[in-house]
Amino acid sequence: MKITKSVPLVTNSLEPRAMTPSLRSILLAVTVLISAPAAQLWAQKGNEAVKTNEMLVWPPPPAPARIKWVSELRNEFDLGAKKRRGFLDRLAGKNEDVLRLHRPVAVAVDDQGLVFVGDLGQGVVGMDPNAHKMWLFSSVGGTSLGTPSGLAVDSKLVYATDSNSNAVVIFDKQGHQLNGLGPKDGIKRPVGIAVDEGRDLVLVVNGGEHTVLLYNRALKLVKKIGDRGPGKGQFNFPTYCCFVPGVGFAVTDTGNFRVQIFDYAGKFIREFGKSGDASGNFARPKGIAVDPDGNLYVVDAVFSNFQAFRIDGQVLTFVGHGGAGKGSFQVPAGIAIAKDGAIYVADEMNTRIQKFQYLKEAAPAPGKLGSQATP
Repeated sequence: MKITKSVPLVTNSLEPRAMTPSLRSILLAVTVLISAPAAQLWAQKGNEAVKTNEMLVWPPPPAPARIKWVSELRNEFDLGAKKRRGFLDRLAGKNEDVLRLHRPVAVAVDDQGLVFVGDLGQGVVGMDPNAHKMWLFSSVGGTSLGTPSGLAVDSKLVYATDSNSNAVVIFDKQGHQLNGLGPKDGIKRPVGIAVDEGRDLVLVVNGGEHTVLLYNRALKLVKKIGDRGPGKGQFNFPTYCCFVPGVGFAVTDTGNFRVQIFDYAGKFIREFGKSGDASGNFARPKGIAVDPDGNLYVVDAVFSNFQAFRIDGQVLTFVGHGGAGKGSFQVPAGIAIAKDGAIYVADEMNTRIQKFQYLKEAAPAPGKLGSQATP
């Protein structure tokens, strides 16, 4: 990752301009970690200053925080489920039968806070943080998805794609299959899927055909958009998509290293991004989602991060790098953002969903951030 603007660092023996890139990165990281006394941040509670645990936030100080790390979800215990085996059982070597994620690649969240995860080899996994519950959602009624690459959810239904079986499947919230599409319907290696319940629209990224398919919620085809190519409205192995309220929809055109934005009728509006390692560029863009203020978040599997953009393509910040720690990723893919600004990212090779929070109240208006860090 390159840093285009950093906080000046001064030492007794080394001027900033003489620092190597690697040393500058190390010192910047140390500066961020000790930016508050004893590596702690302070929060105001009424008129009383209250110590809080150290928080991971982006962008780093002194810019106003826009995103903070919250937690990771790997298994049912991360949701608060109680252990079922007692001390003597564990002493006798009886292992806990724990439902855990294997290779999460897709994620969706509904207005009630239910989280649905597309887990390779395991199907769709449901998570209810309020009830501290995790279950195999797509196993009800014998329906099993081996490659659930994309997920979307509305108030009543769950929508999933299965890339290997060339299928689009609609479930009720109890996991019963209600409707679907397959190869005979022209579905070929589908990946991303999105739903706009108010407009009665479902968007499917038909990756194997380099097209985007617009349906109503009964899965009746409304429009087929695009073909293979680098031009406006064309695609090269597109992957994920999302609806953008009041605008239309956005698609990650992975093979063309860009995001394309269309109106609700499928008319091209604009694009942003290109191949490269500078701010706003992409290497392998995948998941895409929109926050409560209309900013777009794009996951990059090679950069191991996600970037936040204004709708016009202006970069706001980025989060993450390669690794297994908090806020780090290994081959991230899907992303979903709840109405309260909770951000969920499928961190495939770290076998977890990472949860972040969009700090709506703490951040300035979109496009007016302080210092910028770039991938």
